Amino acid sequence: MKKVNEKYTNLLLCVAMLVMLGAALVPIFVGNTPWSRYVFAAGAVLTLIAQVLMPAPDSTLRVRRLARINVWSAILYCVAAACLFINDSAMQRSWIAFLLAGAVIQIYATLMLAKLTKKA
Repeated sequence: MKKVNEKYTNLLLCVAMLVMLGAALVPIFVGNTPWSRYVFAAGAVLTLIAQVLMPAPDSTLRVRRLARINVWSAILYCVAAACLFINDSAMQRSWIAFLLAGAVIQIYATLMLAKLTKKA
């Protein structure tokens, strides 16, 4: 299997996260637009693709586990995007909870990965 270049996956992840951030802020500053949920969903799917394609570190079990946790945060972003498309007011309000849960998990895993790889 051909290895994916880490530089390109990091770039894809950065672009996808910025797209999601922009689409999440649009309802606050511009108002509720019908296209913002499609942009948010595209950013969530790109984030999931980037996290799945990210090369697994050849290190300890803990580092590999933290890298897999980042994939779960991207899955939570996709669930948040799915909530935007369900025609139920409770589900359309709960997308922010999934977005924040994914962000907290990603922040934790990223900080711990940086700490553990800095030691090595």
